[in-house]
Amino acid sequence: MDILKNCRSAKFLLLLLLTTLLGCASTKGPRPQTAGDKGPPAALQEFWKNPDGLLQEAKKAYDAGDSDLATTALNRILNTYPKSDADGEAQKLLTEIQIRTGSDRFKIGVLLPLTGSFARFGEASLDGIGCAVGLFDPCGSPASKVQVVVFDTKGDPARAALGAKELIEKEKVSAVIGPLLSVDFSEAASTAQQLQTPMILLAPQEGATQKGDFIFQHALMPQEEVDALVEKINGLGMKKFVVFYPTNRYGEQYKSLFLITLQSKGAGKIIQATSYSPDIPDFLGIVEQAMQNPAVDKMIQSNGASKLGIFIPDAYKQASEIAQSLDALSIKGPKLIGTSRWYHPQLLETSAQSLEGAVLDTLFFAEGPRESTHQFSETFFKAYGSQPAWLEAFGFDATRLILYAYANRKGETGIAMRDALLTIQNFPSVVGPLSWNGSRISQWPLDFITVENGKFVPLAK
Repeated sequence: MDILKNCRSAKFLLLLLLTTLLGCASTKGPRPQTAGDKGPPAALQEFWKNPDGLLQEAKKAYDAGDSDLATTALNRILNTYPKSDADGEAQKLLTEIQIRTGSDRFKIGVLLPLTGSFARFGEASLDGIGCAVGLFDPCGSPASKVQVVVFDTKGDPARAALGAKELIEKEKVSAVIGPLLSVDFSEAASTAQQLQTPMILLAPQEGATQKGDFIFQHALMPQEEVDALVEKINGLGMKKFVVFYPTNRYGEQYKSLFLITLQSKGAGKIIQATSYSPDIPDFLGIVEQAMQNPAVDKMIQSNGASKLGIFIPDAYKQASEIAQSLDALSIKGPKLIGTSRWYHPQLLETSAQSLEGAVLDTLFFAEGPRESTHQFSETFFKAYGSQPAWLEAFGFDATRLILYAYANRKGETGIAMRDALLTIQNFPSVVGPLSWNGSRISQWPLDFITVENGKFVPLAK
């Protein structure tokens, strides 16, 4: 474990100096283009349609120090005869050549905050990206070679824009992952659009993809989260709701979206909405006053407390305090409903009993039923010594989407990369089958969990 920590520290030191990292991609990864359409080199003409002969010539050329000729022969095998017996050995030899020479045409640019207040979020995303390109075993596989070029935005919009320009114009990256922060995206996305280079934003900023058709977004958008949440709780039979929400942008936005979505889907009605200061006030009095509303009391008396939903669009600390206040007031039965901001290991440390039966969504649930999630979690833990969360998962999948697009593109331009990304549907991501909607925003089945016997478990229904 000490060795692993030292490796990770060294990695981040290199990244902060904007050093290029080399890593191994998935088996679906990119394969360099051959120059075969220009005619084979004279030394390879005799074997141009013979993969076994090409492999032998590649070995000879490599032993003689002619890496260029060896690479040409190997690329011919991999691109033209991918099902031949020579394919596996050719790929291994090509990987060895790339490791020794550091050569590859394919680069992925990354824009993340790696210093400053949001560094821990940037580092988590970067770990996911590193896993996708095989930075540490057993992540990835030796199928191909890519370069990841990282630019530290420091949470500064101007630096994000500068980083996008440098990555595209100077480093010649084929695509960009990031920015992660909503504050960083605008100018960086405009730069990527102007330079016609695909960018997969990780920031959940609404309207971001309106910057242009080269901008994609892999993030959970507020409206989509509320839509899925309302559909789920409607299936649980709840029609009347109490809402406790903070007087900040997040709380007010989600309260409004919840109200509008309930109305538009005919899925129920809010009978009491109570706001509170964004810090952690004395919730006991706030909760007691709200639950004494005659409409709330009448609903409970008529339909039973189990048919009442209490929606709390806030962070886990506030959700815990409200749950404990309900418990202290002996208010039993209403179903507590939360957003993805609830999902945190500390949520259940002091209020597990009060939250029993609560329903919430989560961007990434390692203990869920999906095999791809389990496989990623196990591999990531072996490589990095820690359990992944949604930031690692989204960084991992954004990288794999780009690798897939590169492998399936039809041309060398940014337009070809954009078009290859656009064709992706039902991609086997670690969060489930992923597709782009008409606005180039990722869509996948959101996980729902509940609290059962003091633990998070998948919601049965």
